[in-house]
Amino acid sequence: MYHRGEPIVNFEVGPQHEEYEFLVDTGADRSSIRRLPVGVNIGTRTCEVLGAEGKPFTASIIEGIEVKGNSKQIRADFIYLPELESNLLGRDLQVLLGIGVIPEGGKMRVKIMKLTAEDLEEINPEVWAEGGKSGLLNIPPIEVKMQPGTPPIRIKQYPMSLEGKKGLIPIIEQLLKEGILEPCMSPHNTPILAVKKAEGKYRLVQDLREINKRTITKHPVVPNPYNLLSQIPQEHAWFTIIDLKDAFWACPLAEGSRDWFAFEWDHPETKRRQQLRWTRLPQGFTESPNLFGQALERLLEQFTPEGQVQILQYVDDLLISGENQLEVRTTSIKLLNFLGEKGLKVSKRKLQFVKPEVTYLGHLIGKGYKKLSPERIAGIIAIPAPKTKRDIRKLLGLFGYCRHWIDEYTQNVRFLYDKLVSPEPIEWTQEDEKQLEKLKNKLSTAPVLSLPDLKKEFDLFVNTEGGVAYGVLAQEWGGCKKPIAFLSKILDPVARGWPACLQAVAATAVLVEESQKLTLNGKIQIHTPHDIKTVLSQKAPGWVTDSRILKYEITLINSENLRLTVSKNLNPAQFLSREPPPDLEHDCLELMSLQTKVREDLESTPLPYGKRLFTDGSSRVLEGKRVSGYAVVEGSTIEDIQVRETGKLPSSWSAQLCEIYAVKRGLDLLGGDRGTIYTDSKYAFGIVHTFGKIWEERGYLNSKGKDLVHKEMIRSVLTSLLKPIEIAVVHVKGHQKETTFEGKGNQLADKEAKRAAQDPKGSIRILALNETSEEEGGEEKPKTVVYQIRLAVDYLLADEGGICGKFNTSECCLEIDDKSEVIRNISKEIRRVAYVGNQEWTPLLNIDWWDRFWSSKGAWWKKFPFPLGFLRGSAFPFSSPASMDALPPENLQELLLALRFPSGPQNRRAGEGSVCFPSGLPGRA
Repeated sequence: MYHRGEPIVNFEVGPQHEEYEFLVDTGADRSSIRRLPVGVNIGTRTCEVLGAEGKPFTASIIEGIEVKGNSKQIRADFIYLPELESNLLGRDLQVLLGIGVIPEGGKMRVKIMKLTAEDLEEINPEVWAEGGKSGLLNIPPIEVKMQPGTPPIRIKQYPMSLEGKKGLIPIIEQLLKEGILEPCMSPHNTPILAVKKAEGKYRLVQDLREINKRTITKHPVVPNPYNLLSQIPQEHAWFTIIDLKDAFWACPLAEGSRDWFAFEWDHPETKRRQQLRWTRLPQGFTESPNLFGQALERLLEQFTPEGQVQILQYVDDLLISGENQLEVRTTSIKLLNFLGEKGLKVSKRKLQFVKPEVTYLGHLIGKGYKKLSPERIAGIIAIPAPKTKRDIRKLLGLFGYCRHWIDEYTQNVRFLYDKLVSPEPIEWTQEDEKQLEKLKNKLSTAPVLSLPDLKKEFDLFVNTEGGVAYGVLAQEWGGCKKPIAFLSKILDPVARGWPACLQAVAATAVLVEESQKLTLNGKIQIHTPHDIKTVLSQKAPGWVTDSRILKYEITLINSENLRLTVSKNLNPAQFLSREPPPDLEHDCLELMSLQTKVREDLESTPLPYGKRLFTDGSSRVLEGKRVSGYAVVEGSTIEDIQVRETGKLPSSWSAQLCEIYAVKRGLDLLGGDRGTIYTDSKYAFGIVHTFGKIWEERGYLNSKGKDLVHKEMIRSVLTSLLKPIEIAVVHVKGHQKETTFEGKGNQLADKEAKRAAQDPKGSIRILALNETSEEEGGEEKPKTVVYQIRLAVDYLLADEGGICGKFNTSECCLEIDDKSEVIRNISKEIRRVAYVGNQEWTPLLNIDWWDRFWSSKGAWWKKFPFPLGFLRGSAFPFSSPASMDALPPENLQELLLALRFPSGPQNRRAGEGSVCFPSGLPGRA
């Protein structure tokens, strides 16, 4: 601060920390003030003062007044002179506070010195990185290993401006002088760049991405910044930050590893072109932070700090903290001298020496708190709207580093993640701009967070919203809760499909894991509006896999450091501001029962009235061939149980799929009626009562975010479940020798399902799972048509009449008696398109595609055009593969005959061998 061209500085003075403005007077021996601080009295001591006019007079001395500046806090004596125009900072306090006055730009400017003259006398000057000197550690040279078989890596040098080359001359010459670079002839080469700094100088950067890709990396032991900051005790009030200068260049590189880091240097003045390589650990190498960090950690094991002072290390940045100012100062000086002795250099410009508040890893650290530095906030706010996905990733990285300061962070940045999956160029709308501004506003008003006190219990407030876990980690401080971090994380696809009460279990487990990174396994009391223990013990087994339940129990129930409490405080802002919480009490078990039913009247116990159906499916291998089938039986007593429906199913269907289909047929048969369906399939029972509703809500995706295996069948079962007027689906034990009604019904259904599967004359039921009417939705029609095409390929090429070969149901392949490449190629190519997935189905519906397909096979193909009527969808199912009655038009049969026997059917040979094509029978869900 400057006033009338004079050097002015402000300090907090007295017990009430009043702000005083001082004129820095280099001609005054002692400091003086013109107004008494509140709570301070004039003492009895006096002194002689020589006035401005040269006349001496007596003035009172105020003793032991506290003075606090940006970098130091001291107690000092002042001369009390009420007649002065301004307070004067004399040479006595200028020395103690590290204040200097220098001429600059025609004015006398105040400079707050990081180190006093006394400090500098005690520090070895060899530690300072001055004159461009770099350090060198006395450690074994570091060896870098590449992946076996790595060929020479040669990347051409990028074009560089003449100004950039000239800017690199002094840097490279200095590195050559110090031996950090040396000439070489290497088989490898990677490009360098000249990056201009803000002050106009240049920085040497080497593009080592190709080297990094092929390096055998070690397990990283670089600490997480948030874990590191959690280790700062709340009572520590004094800090020193030491930034090691060019730390990586202090680590020698083994002779055999140097050639990997060679680059080409074209001197713009001498016009000499040569290769240079690093003799030290290069910057930009993926392993450099990890390797140097471990080397420094081993070095610091030899150093012992004073008293209760602690030292934290993040790669090449060191934080010294303690309660006592003198101990922190002594430790800081000793550590600086120790680093200098070991061969490391420290940046004097970046040194923060014994201060009550310091900047460390982008955070402002003080006694008991941490906050984002104004420079970091200003830098993020100044970033314009993104234009590319790279810009969005940059934004996400910057905001992500500050996520603990932003409540509901995950919800607020979701729009940015959505942009990453959209095609480029990205479309940036007015709504996107509003959301970005909202995010920046949250950052600009970010609260001050408390540093965790690892000796006290933590409070974790948890809730879920929209499939996202969010909460606040807080700690008691002076009778109120102070936030330590705002936490949020999106739940996985499986958990997002669960009811809210069960999602709360997953959310709690996720946020406990995140919290433990900050609490370092300290005690946590968890507050959530859900009864976690009850839900986990009574409802989770019907929804969650055993492995997940075990994980949740270990994390939440069996941990001695966790306490679960049911709390009404749902919104963290409510308990932080102490607003009265809304009434959020509910019965988790009752609420989950309502949320998980496809229909409210669905029962899991038999209805006392209505029809009773038993369903079962079978899929097994007999005599080397798999056979599949299902059965539905009906009865009200043991005596009148009889078969209602049976059917043969494609051999590729699993037992689970057959059982699901059997339940679906039972539901269809009860359409418009009341009744009970019995099944011995836990899987089918779970779909009806539990899993089906979950999968429906999460879009029929599995835990990896991919479509479920039986997606269409499950969708079909849930649709059929709405057909009966009243329905109960009951699970019974299977394969039991019981004489009860349920036992006899299940035995008969099992027996008939196996018989239907083995029936050689039985009709195979083909289920077009996507089929919908035009009224229900035309979007599904293309899938249905393609599905029919797929059926035609399988069955027409597998005619049992001997025209094209025989379909082997157990192996899911077409057995061809002749080795004709024609029939093999056409089958393979059609199947390849038909079976790839939804995205590749559309070509099968395009007549032009078929024209191009036939044309590419030869001129004689053209006389057998693919039937247009068939492409538009013929009626299915077939009565059996051997029946030609239900096949599409005759010209398709003629086509297949021509494909099979180009020279005519009379030339057919009885060959041997078979050809197997990609599996995937019609009906595979």
